[in-house]
Amino acid sequence: MKIPIRNLFYLLSYVWDVDWEMEWSAINAEKSGDALNLLAKILTISTDRIIRRGLDRGYKDVSEEMFGVRGRIDIANTIKRNGFANAKLTCNFEELDYSVLHNQIIKTTLVNLSHVNGLNKNLREEILDLTHRLRAIESIELNQNIFSKVRFHSNIRGYRLPISVCKMIYDQLLPSETVGRYEFVNMTDEKLFRIFEKFILEFYKKHLKQTIYTHIKKERLGWQETAYEGGIEDFLPSLETDVSLFNETSKLVIECKFYESALQTRTIGNLNIRSTFISTHINQLFVYLKNLEMKDKNTLSGLLIYPENGEKVDATYNMHGNKVSIKTINLDSSPQEINDAMLACLEPFKDVAINKHEI
Repeated sequence: MKIPIRNLFYLLSYVWDVDWEMEWSAINAEKSGDALNLLAKILTISTDRIIRRGLDRGYKDVSEEMFGVRGRIDIANTIKRNGFANAKLTCNFEELDYSVLHNQIIKTTLVNLSHVNGLNKNLREEILDLTHRLRAIESIELNQNIFSKVRFHSNIRGYRLPISVCKMIYDQLLPSETVGRYEFVNMTDEKLFRIFEKFILEFYKKHLKQTIYTHIKKERLGWQETAYEGGIEDFLPSLETDVSLFNETSKLVIECKFYESALQTRTIGNLNIRSTFISTHINQLFVYLKNLEMKDKNTLSGLLIYPENGEKVDATYNMHGNKVSIKTINLDSSPQEINDAMLACLEPFKDVAINKHEI
């Protein structure tokens, strides 16, 4: 499934918690053409911004032979190096250095990007200029775990965007057949689904005051009134909502599904049986509602959200006392239209909270 570059960045702006309109204006990514050049452009602009404001530094442990004393004398290594005879002491001390982890991740990603096939020529030149400006920073070997080691605090909040971009670039780079070169692979549907799912959560979190709800979270559920009585293994799946919106009287469980279509069509021979909603998705949502019903006194409702792929879906049902809606969001429309559609998804549930409150 394809998402236009402009809208991909709109979704990512919520995932990364950045100002969509301001960043889009600064990036001017209409000319990017693809995800590689979009991400490269975001990284160059956000890195340049950090350099202009002043790179973060941190203390680094240094061990060095010297005349005189600095920090703490390392007696064992001084004796080992015959330092007392030469009047040179081995000292351990801390020194402010630009080669802190978040700077190293950015520097290494820029170096790797400069060797990626398909990168815009002007962008490559900007990247090479940035790597020169970061020449005091040592490169490192990137891996999946290293990004989670960055601890963001108020002094480095400006690093959140470039580090997030670096992680996404890392995930999409593969070594090329040419030694020292890389290929940027297209984002898989699984990757786009994770972006879409995170967008749904962060969108409603940011716009919570425009809804009837007061709280939002991902909710882990237990299987109510269920006990394992024996067998080879307990294979019951874990239950966790994508989004739970709630207030004092009602709760809405939202499930996000990134499928080509919200509908399924069965074919038997040459006969196409009429389309229906995907039963496993309906059943999953229903299981969540029924398990919540046993412990939650709020009025419970459910919402399935799919990306729209040529066929708009907008249906609402009453299922055993629970209002359930199935909606599609057109990711090929403008960001403002996506914004409006996301808020419109909650419209069927306004009367649920009102009626409960009146009772």
